[in-house]
Amino acid sequence: MKSAIQLIREADRGQLLADMEDALQEIVNAMELYGGTGDMTIKLKVKKKGDAYMIGSELKFAVPQPPRIEAMFFFDADEGEFTRRDPRQPQIPSVVTADELNRRRNPTE
Repeated sequence: MKSAIQLIREADRGQLLADMEDALQEIVNAMELYGGTGDMTIKLKVKKKGDAYMIGSELKFAVPQPPRIEAMFFFDADEGEFTRRDPRQPQIPSVVTADELNRRRNPTE
């Protein structure tokens, strides 16, 4: 009987092992950037077909994700949408958000 390692090496015409190596590299790269942990799950499905056995494979993996930063929003009931500006506060025409100022200075971006 072939060992489990040989089955993994030959499963999906060698693609399972190649995908595992790529997934592991992706996990390690993400861990270097963001910390955290990653995981990889390999599933082999074995079924009998006449005198032969069909061995299918499945690979799932998860990489650490960059941290997300919370942002404060207000709900503008009149407009029916979220906004970064408090709709209860009067808008001062001379005050410009940093995003608007950047667009004015760099119109091509």
